[in-house]
Amino acid sequence: MYFRRGTNWSLTMYTDPHLLMALYLREVAGVNPLEVGPNCKLASEVKERTSPHLVHGQIKQEWGSWWDSLTAGGAPGNAATGPQLLEWLEREGYPELARLARSHYGQTTLFAQQHAQEFDSHSHSYIPERMDEIEQLLIERGVDHGQTDEQKHVQIIDVPLKEPRAWLTGGATIIASSSLLRDSKAFQGFIQPMVTIIFPE
Repeated sequence: MYFRRGTNWSLTMYTDPHLLMALYLREVAGVNPLEVGPNCKLASEVKERTSPHLVHGQIKQEWGSWWDSLTAGGAPGNAATGPQLLEWLEREGYPELARLARSHYGQTTLFAQQHAQEFDSHSHSYIPERMDEIEQLLIERGVDHGQTDEQKHVQIIDVPLKEPRAWLTGGATIIASSSLLRDSKAFQGFIQPMVTIIFPE
């Protein structure tokens, strides 16, 4: 995890196992990315393993609700982990999703662990530069000198999606594909309008 703080802002960049597991299960379930969540598939191919009648039914609704709960609160890293995740899904009213997660728990957690390890090993070569670029945008926008008591915390979460894109969710949480975070020019193209939304004049 990378952290930086300014006068009226703070910034965290990391990857999150819960979002990784959710995205993996979305593909296992065969849910169309255009219908719910980030409208982009994972970079790696994941074989669909559910029957077609589930795709446009309860599993999609449950997944969308779960994704919203992970991203809208501004702190996805605080969600349940391990076996507690399966119990949480069942307890919070996601029976089909809990059944799917239980059946594919090993591969789902392995996928999340592998990306987290890759992020830990390689992110030092590009994340600090992306943080510099965001800080420069905030300086240019005058955020450091703004007359406000409100401290905004921006989170950028790295996920291995196929296209170099980013999505603003939960007010100040940005879901960004790994390929976007490695591309300075593309990253700035996506991040600048999001900064203006998070820090309006």
